[in-house]
Amino acid sequence: MELDLTAVKTAFSHYSGETADEEGSGREALCGALCVQCARLVQGQMRPGLTEEEFSLWKSSLEELAGAEAFYQLLLTEEAVTPQSLTAGELKLTEGGRSEKAALLAAEKRKAASPALLETAFYFGRVGKEEEHVSAE
Repeated sequence: MELDLTAVKTAFSHYSGETADEEGSGREALCGALCVQCARLVQGQMRPGLTEEEFSLWKSSLEELAGAEAFYQLLLTEEAVTPQSLTAGELKLTEGGRSEKAALLAAEKRKAASPALLETAFYFGRVGKEEEHVSAE
């Protein structure tokens, strides 16, 4: 069961406005490589016992998740090589929190595809019946 890379690239282009073509310019090649990488990442996170029927139900959600993850990775890459702000005289330009918003998008897409994914979260707390507390008056 594999994700359709064209659908992942389409979702990525929808979120980012970028073209993801491995044989295009350097930036397009980067976008295409991120789409391939994130598609593989999402495929690796799919539940092992996922049937073909279940996969077909969640396939588009998984492809959208991969596209959103690729968009997030692109923004992280950009932020790593560009300054957060630029000052020229009295004018100061500050880059907004685009990667934080992209992370929220990816998290929402992950929630939408969660029935098809392995559960990786860990709950640390007490499970069981709470005892009644008696207050001294």
